[in-house]
Order: sequence, then C-alpha cells, then structure tokens
Amino acid sequence: MVSFQDVSLSYHCVGGETKAVSHLSFTVGEGEFVSIVGPSGCGKSSILSMLAGLFPPSSGTIHVNGTIGYMLQKDHLLEWRTIRSNIFLGLEIQGKSTRENRAYGDSLLKKYGLWEFRDHFPAQLSGGMRQRAALIRTLVLSPDLLLLDEPFSALDYQTRLSVADEIGTIIRKEGKTAILVSHDISEAISLSDRVIVLSGRPARLKKIHPILLSVEERTPMKAREAPEFRDYFNQIWKELDVHVA
Repeated sequence: MVSFQDVSLSYHCVGGETKAVSHLSFTVGEGEFVSIVGPSGCGKSSILSMLAGLFPPSSGTIHVNGTIGYMLQKDHLLEWRTIRSNIFLGLEIQGKSTRENRAYGDSLLKKYGLWEFRDHFPAQLSGGMRQRAALIRTLVLSPDLLLLDEPFSALDYQTRLSVADEIGTIIRKEGKTAILVSHDISEAISLSDRVIVLSGRPARLKKIHPILLSVEERTPMKAREAPEFRDYFNQIWKELDVHVA
C-alpha cells in the first residue's frame, strides 16, 4: 500500500537549510496498522505530509497505492453545522454527495453510536464523540489509507484511552490501512501491527518492531493487558531515550 524508498526532506529558509528526514525507507502492507514514534520535533508529521502529497521529498521515492484520508490533531468540525452535515462536508467538496454515499454516512453514524446526535452541533458533544465524528467524516469518503496525526493528543488521559480504543477498533472493523504518528509509546503498541522508531532530527530509521501480543481479542484496551506489552514498551523507551542511547 505504501512504499518509502530512501526518502530525505530538507526545508529551506532565510537562515539556511534544515534537514527533517534522512534516507528513510519502510513499507506498509494493505490492511496493516503502523505507528511512527520518535523524539519531539524529529519530523514525524513531515512524513505524513509527504505521504499526503502536501509537499514532495527532497530526494527518494514515495509510492501510495490508493486514495488517502487525513485525520489531524484537532477535529476541525464546523461549529455552525450539525454532526450529520459535518460528516457530509467532504462529499460536498468533492462533488460526491450522492444518495448512496450519504446513506453510507448514515450507516456509519448508526454503527458507531452517533445517530441519535446527528442533529446536534459539535459544541454539544464530548471531545471523544467529536473525534469519532471526525473519523466518520474521513471514512465516508472511502479512503484506502488513513493518515492519523496524533488525533488523540488534545484529549485528557482517561478520554484518550477510551477514544483510542474506539477509533482503533473502528479502523480494524472497516479493514482500513492506517499510519499513526504518536509520541505515546503505549498508544502506538496497543493500536499497531508494527511500530516504526525514528531517531531525532533529521529522522532516520532506528528500528521496526512487529507487535505480537497473546490476547484473544486484539483491541487497543485488551492489548495493554498482554504480558508482552511491557517488554515492547521498555525496548522502545530505551531506543527513544537519548541518554540511554
């Protein structure tokens, strides 16, 4: 689904050149959930921006097989539109507001517990419900690949856990390929099939961890109960700790 081959990125400004990403290579398979973690400011969001085509790499090649949906840190719901009209916004912009697509949006609202709030405005919903609405707004466009740029970071810790569990479960139920950027190691492990660990800026690949957990039901909340969870956390923590490194 995704191929990054020897990708580098540099920003040019009045003060000179800043290297953000250096010779990065990785792939993501169809239906896989992959998280990217690294020190603050290392270039994680720049990777998503290149994947989304917002700007090209300075060198190397990026291949994405399919359409992309992008979920940002904030939900960016329009406060003057109802939840139902918010989830149809992308369809309207792209000229895809057909009866069939709107019916699909309604089915997602029903399936994921927001149907009774369809005529509410965003200010009337909790932070977690708003993020769920933002995800449905993305899913209604039927993207092949979801890019998630720290979508839970604005939530308090308890809400963040439950919303990450909800959204991770929804993405797996819908069979979507997803790439999550996160600074939360536990979140990355609990949601992912693999975790990509990056160095400090410029971002280089340090290690890729396949996440294999002995739990019968692979949900983000259940994943945290797996006996292997702590071992993965400690390994990744050491790789991110510059003093240990």
